[in-house]
Amino acid sequence: MKNRLRKYSIITAVIFLSFLVFLLIIDNFVLPFYVEANEVKVPNIIGKHKNDAIRILTDLNLNPVIQTSRYDERFEKDFVIFQKPSPNSTVKENRRVYLTVSGGVQTVKMPFLINKTVRDAQINLERIGLVLDQIEEIESEFPPNLIVEQQYPEGKELAKGTSVWIKVSIGPKIGMVRVPNILGKSLGEVENILKSMSLRIGIRTYIHSSTLLPNTVVDQQPAENTLVAVGDSVNIVLTMNK
Repeated sequence: MKNRLRKYSIITAVIFLSFLVFLLIIDNFVLPFYVEANEVKVPNIIGKHKNDAIRILTDLNLNPVIQTSRYDERFEKDFVIFQKPSPNSTVKENRRVYLTVSGGVQTVKMPFLINKTVRDAQINLERIGLVLDQIEEIESEFPPNLIVEQQYPEGKELAKGTSVWIKVSIGPKIGMVRVPNILGKSLGEVENILKSMSLRIGIRTYIHSSTLLPNTVVDQQPAENTLVAVGDSVNIVLTMNK
Protein backbone atom coordinates (compact mmCIF):
# COMPACT_ATOMS: atom_id res chain seq x y z
CA MET A 1 0.00 0.00 0.00
CA LYS A 2 2.80 2.40 0.91
CA ASN A 3 4.61 1.58 -2.35
CA ARG A 4 1.50 2.42 -4.35
CA LEU A 5 1.07 5.78 -2.60
CA ARG A 6 4.72 6.55 -3.14
CA LYS A 7 4.37 5.72 -6.85
CA TYR A 8 1.35 8.03 -7.22
CA SER A 9 3.22 10.81 -5.42
CA ILE A 10 6.15 10.52 -7.83
CA ILE A 11 3.87 10.60 -10.88
CA THR A 12 2.04 13.66 -9.52
CA ALA A 13 5.32 15.42 -8.87
CA VAL A 14 6.58 14.68 -12.40
CA ILE A 15 3.39 16.02 -13.95
CA PHE A 16 3.55 19.16 -11.83
CA LEU A 17 7.20 19.81 -12.70
CA SER A 18 6.48 19.25 -16.41
CA PHE A 19 3.68 21.80 -16.27
CA LEU A 20 5.98 24.32 -14.57
CA VAL A 21 8.61 23.83 -17.28
CA PHE A 22 5.94 24.35 -19.97
CA LEU A 23 4.83 27.61 -18.33
CA LEU A 24 8.42 28.80 -18.11
CA ILE A 25 8.96 28.14 -21.83
CA ILE A 26 5.80 30.00 -22.76
CA ASP A 27 6.62 32.90 -20.44
CA ASN A 28 10.28 33.29 -21.38
CA PHE A 29 10.38 32.38 -25.08
CA VAL A 30 7.02 32.23 -26.85
CA LEU A 31 5.20 35.23 -25.37
CA PRO A 32 8.18 37.60 -25.59
CA PHE A 33 8.53 36.74 -29.27
CA TYR A 34 4.96 37.82 -30.01
CA VAL A 35 4.93 40.74 -27.60
CA GLU A 36 8.26 42.15 -28.70
CA ALA A 37 7.82 41.52 -32.47
CA ASN A 38 7.40 44.65 -34.56
CA GLU A 39 4.01 45.43 -35.94
CA VAL A 40 3.52 46.01 -39.67
CA LYS A 41 0.59 47.04 -41.82
CA VAL A 42 -0.43 44.45 -44.41
CA PRO A 43 -0.16 45.98 -47.90
CA ASN A 44 -2.80 45.63 -50.61
CA ILE A 45 -1.41 43.07 -53.05
CA ILE A 46 -4.65 42.15 -54.84
CA GLY A 47 -4.14 42.51 -58.58
CA LYS A 48 -0.37 42.03 -58.39
CA HIS A 49 1.55 39.14 -59.93
CA LYS A 50 2.25 36.47 -57.33
CA ASN A 51 6.02 36.94 -57.62
CA ASP A 52 5.71 40.68 -56.94
CA ALA A 53 3.31 39.99 -54.07
CA ILE A 54 5.73 37.53 -52.47
CA ARG A 55 8.61 40.01 -52.77
CA ILE A 56 6.58 42.85 -51.22
CA LEU A 57 5.46 40.72 -48.27
CA THR A 58 8.91 39.26 -47.71
CA ASP A 59 10.47 42.74 -47.64
CA LEU A 60 8.05 43.62 -44.81
CA ASN A 61 9.09 40.49 -42.86
CA LEU A 62 5.76 38.82 -43.54
CA ASN A 63 5.40 35.20 -44.56
CA PRO A 64 3.47 34.79 -47.87
CA VAL A 65 1.67 31.49 -48.43
CA ILE A 66 -0.04 30.68 -51.74
CA GLN A 67 -3.06 28.84 -50.41
CA THR A 68 -5.05 28.03 -53.54
CA SER A 69 -5.76 28.92 -57.16
CA ARG A 70 -9.08 29.35 -58.93
CA TYR A 71 -10.36 30.49 -62.31
CA ASP A 72 -11.25 34.16 -62.47
CA GLU A 73 -11.87 35.94 -65.77
CA ARG A 74 -11.27 39.35 -64.11
CA PHE A 75 -7.58 38.59 -63.48
CA GLU A 76 -4.83 37.15 -65.63
CA LYS A 77 -3.24 33.88 -64.61
CA ASP A 78 -0.95 33.99 -61.51
CA PHE A 79 -2.26 37.37 -60.30
CA VAL A 80 -3.48 37.68 -56.69
CA ILE A 81 -7.27 37.79 -56.37
CA PHE A 82 -7.63 37.43 -52.57
CA GLN A 83 -5.51 37.88 -49.45
CA LYS A 84 -5.89 37.14 -45.76
CA PRO A 85 -5.34 39.15 -43.53
CA SER A 86 -7.04 41.91 -45.51
CA PRO A 87 -5.17 45.03 -46.69
CA ASN A 88 -4.24 47.62 -44.02
CA SER A 89 -4.57 45.09 -41.20
CA THR A 90 -1.95 45.52 -38.46
CA VAL A 91 -0.09 42.29 -37.66
CA LYS A 92 3.14 41.13 -36.07
CA GLU A 93 6.20 40.45 -38.18
CA ASN A 94 6.50 36.90 -39.56
CA ARG A 95 2.72 36.64 -39.70
CA ARG A 96 1.51 34.39 -42.51
CA VAL A 97 -0.38 36.12 -45.31
CA TYR A 98 -2.47 33.67 -47.30
CA LEU A 99 -2.86 34.34 -51.03
CA THR A 100 -5.34 33.08 -53.62
CA VAL A 101 -4.10 33.46 -57.19
CA SER A 102 -6.00 33.42 -60.47
CA GLY A 103 -5.87 30.38 -62.70
CA GLY A 104 -6.82 32.62 -65.60
CA VAL A 105 -9.85 32.12 -67.80
CA GLN A 106 -11.18 28.56 -67.81
CA THR A 107 -10.74 26.85 -71.17
CA VAL A 108 -12.56 24.01 -72.91
CA LYS A 109 -11.82 21.96 -76.02
CA MET A 110 -13.72 22.60 -79.23
CA PRO A 111 -15.89 19.56 -80.11
CA PHE A 112 -16.29 17.99 -83.56
CA LEU A 113 -19.49 19.30 -85.16
CA ILE A 114 -19.22 18.25 -88.81
CA ASN A 115 -22.19 16.17 -90.01
CA LYS A 116 -24.23 17.11 -86.94
CA THR A 117 -27.46 19.08 -86.96
CA VAL A 118 -27.61 22.63 -85.64
CA ARG A 119 -29.64 21.42 -82.65
CA ASP A 120 -27.02 18.80 -81.73
CA ALA A 121 -24.24 21.36 -82.12
CA GLN A 122 -26.01 23.87 -79.89
CA ILE A 123 -26.50 21.29 -77.14
CA ASN A 124 -22.85 20.16 -77.32
CA LEU A 125 -21.53 23.72 -77.23
CA GLU A 126 -23.76 24.90 -74.39
CA ARG A 127 -22.89 21.82 -72.32
CA ILE A 128 -19.20 22.80 -72.24
CA GLY A 129 -19.73 26.56 -72.00
CA LEU A 130 -19.37 27.75 -75.61
CA VAL A 131 -21.89 29.86 -77.51
CA LEU A 132 -23.31 29.15 -80.97
CA ASP A 133 -23.26 32.61 -82.53
CA GLN A 134 -23.57 32.71 -86.33
CA ILE A 135 -25.03 30.14 -88.70
CA GLU A 136 -24.26 30.51 -92.41
CA GLU A 137 -26.12 28.45 -95.01
CA ILE A 138 -24.07 27.28 -98.00
CA GLU A 139 -24.49 24.96 -100.97
CA SER A 140 -22.49 21.76 -100.61
CA GLU A 141 -22.37 18.06 -101.35
CA PHE A 142 -23.58 17.35 -97.82
CA PRO A 143 -27.27 16.62 -97.25
CA PRO A 144 -29.34 19.64 -96.19
CA ASN A 145 -29.33 20.82 -92.54
CA LEU A 146 -25.99 19.23 -91.67
CA ILE A 147 -22.93 21.20 -90.53
CA VAL A 148 -20.17 21.26 -93.14
CA GLU A 149 -17.69 23.69 -91.55
CA GLN A 150 -16.84 24.95 -88.07
CA GLN A 151 -14.88 28.02 -87.05
CA TYR A 152 -12.35 26.22 -84.83
CA PRO A 153 -10.84 22.75 -85.34
CA GLU A 154 -11.68 19.91 -82.99
CA GLY A 155 -9.59 19.96 -79.82
CA LYS A 156 -8.63 23.66 -79.92
CA GLU A 157 -8.52 25.25 -76.45
CA LEU A 158 -11.06 28.07 -76.15
CA ALA A 159 -12.03 30.31 -73.25
CA LYS A 160 -15.40 29.50 -71.76
CA GLY A 161 -18.05 31.76 -73.26
CA THR A 162 -16.34 32.00 -76.65
CA SER A 163 -18.73 32.48 -79.58
CA VAL A 164 -18.50 29.98 -82.45
CA TRP A 165 -19.83 30.18 -86.01
CA ILE A 166 -20.76 27.23 -88.23
CA LYS A 167 -21.74 26.67 -91.84
CA VAL A 168 -24.78 24.52 -92.63
CA SER A 169 -25.51 22.75 -95.90
CA ILE A 170 -28.63 23.58 -97.93
CA GLY A 171 -27.79 20.79 -100.36
CA PRO A 172 -26.11 20.82 -103.78
CA LYS A 173 -26.37 23.50 -106.42
CA ILE A 174 -29.37 23.50 -108.73
CA GLY A 175 -28.70 21.24 -111.71
CA MET A 176 -26.52 18.84 -109.71
CA VAL A 177 -27.36 15.30 -108.67
CA ARG A 178 -25.68 12.61 -106.60
CA VAL A 179 -24.58 9.36 -108.24
CA PRO A 180 -26.55 6.38 -106.85
CA ASN A 181 -25.10 3.04 -105.82
CA ILE A 182 -25.61 0.66 -108.75
CA LEU A 183 -23.18 -2.11 -107.79
CA GLY A 184 -24.62 -5.61 -107.99
CA LYS A 185 -27.55 -4.54 -110.14
CA SER A 186 -28.35 -5.75 -113.64
CA LEU A 187 -27.81 -3.62 -116.73
CA GLY A 188 -31.55 -3.11 -117.18
CA GLU A 189 -32.00 -1.95 -113.58
CA VAL A 190 -29.08 0.44 -113.90
CA GLU A 191 -30.47 2.01 -117.06
CA ASN A 192 -33.81 2.67 -115.35
CA ILE A 193 -32.21 4.06 -112.15
CA LEU A 194 -29.90 6.43 -113.99
CA LYS A 195 -32.66 7.58 -116.33
CA SER A 196 -34.91 8.44 -113.38
CA MET A 197 -32.13 10.73 -112.06
CA SER A 198 -31.44 12.33 -115.47
CA LEU A 199 -28.15 10.43 -115.81
CA ARG A 200 -27.01 7.95 -118.42
CA ILE A 201 -24.65 5.04 -118.90
CA GLY A 202 -21.26 6.01 -120.26
CA ILE A 203 -18.41 3.64 -121.12
CA ARG A 204 -19.15 -0.07 -120.68
CA THR A 205 -16.30 -2.40 -119.79
CA TYR A 206 -16.70 -6.18 -119.53
CA ILE A 207 -14.88 -8.72 -117.36
CA HIS A 208 -15.27 -12.49 -117.10
CA SER A 209 -17.03 -13.92 -114.04
CA SER A 210 -18.00 -17.48 -113.23
CA THR A 211 -20.03 -16.58 -110.13
CA LEU A 212 -22.18 -13.62 -111.21
CA LEU A 213 -24.89 -13.44 -113.82
CA PRO A 214 -23.96 -11.74 -117.10
CA ASN A 215 -24.48 -7.96 -117.28
CA THR A 216 -24.11 -7.47 -113.52
CA VAL A 217 -22.47 -4.17 -112.53
CA VAL A 218 -19.32 -4.77 -110.44
CA ASP A 219 -17.78 -1.28 -110.59
CA GLN A 220 -18.85 2.27 -111.32
CA GLN A 221 -17.27 5.66 -111.94
CA PRO A 222 -18.01 8.17 -110.47
CA ALA A 223 -18.53 6.49 -107.12
CA GLU A 224 -21.73 6.57 -105.09
CA ASN A 225 -22.72 10.00 -103.68
CA THR A 226 -20.42 11.90 -106.04
CA LEU A 227 -22.04 15.18 -107.08
CA VAL A 228 -22.35 15.47 -110.88
CA ALA A 229 -24.27 17.65 -113.32
CA VAL A 230 -27.67 16.57 -114.59
CA GLY A 231 -27.22 14.63 -117.84
CA ASP A 232 -23.73 13.33 -117.00
CA SER A 233 -22.78 9.72 -117.67
CA VAL A 234 -21.70 6.94 -115.32
CA ASN A 235 -19.11 4.46 -116.53
CA ILE A 236 -19.75 0.85 -115.54
CA VAL A 237 -18.00 -2.50 -115.47
CA LEU A 238 -20.22 -5.50 -116.38
CA THR A 239 -19.76 -9.25 -116.06
CA MET A 240 -19.82 -11.68 -118.96
CA ASN A 241 -19.54 -15.47 -119.38
CA LYS A 242 -16.43 -17.08 -120.81
